[in-house]
Amino acid sequence: MYSALPTELLHYFLYFSLTAFIGWILESTYRSITEKHFANAGFLSGPFVPIYGFGALIIALIGQSLANLPPVLFWSALILSPTVLEYLAAVILEGYFGLTLWDYRHEFLNLQGRICLKFSVFWAILVLFAHQILEPWAFARIAALGPYMAHFLSGALMMYFIIDTIHSIRAVFNFKVVLEDLQKLLESGGKFITSFDLVSNALGTAEGLKQKLPLELKRLLKPIRAFPVLKDELKKRFTVFPEWIREQLEKRMGK
Repeated sequence: MYSALPTELLHYFLYFSLTAFIGWILESTYRSITEKHFANAGFLSGPFVPIYGFGALIIALIGQSLANLPPVLFWSALILSPTVLEYLAAVILEGYFGLTLWDYRHEFLNLQGRICLKFSVFWAILVLFAHQILEPWAFARIAALGPYMAHFLSGALMMYFIIDTIHSIRAVFNFKVVLEDLQKLLESGGKFITSFDLVSNALGTAEGLKQKLPLELKRLLKPIRAFPVLKDELKKRFTVFPEWIREQLEKRMGK
């Protein structure tokens, strides 16, 4: 039997998904241009950056609940909300993962490396676009889907977000654990030895076997692609790796 969830809730979730996808396009385009190669931006494996979705939801809720405020206060709340969200997200994620996932300390007028003027201006422009253009257009299109399609899309997207989020959280925690192990190795003066090295030493061969990056190191690449600042944390421990691993990591990560 068909059991409907509140239509408004479904519409907000679909709007979150849409704006998270648009955020992925913006982030990937920006990073691809600055890094001079295609970059699949974002914490998740799929084409979504949730912080954009949360930001868009906050803007929509402020726009509806605070519309009677004086214009100066109303627009101040709208324009500042993404910057406040970014700062809070940085604090929460740093506390949860024990890692700094983005760092703006090299940017002009930054606060603790978590927010900066350049991106706050960028967010302000997006706020104007979202509130004035995207939000009314998107909610009209979402409403036109009808309840059955809205339920179907919401269910499929929710399953995807749950699976991808769990996988991505594990990847970041794995990165942290490997960093800690490498740090202990570095402090003890040890070296990272792979099964390829053990086999090549046993057989007396040095070449040919060292072709593939070990799986435990390949898993580090996903968090690094999502948060390039993590690249510097790994490079601090590069001396524990054989030269061939350092070369492959440099090639995969980009210098």
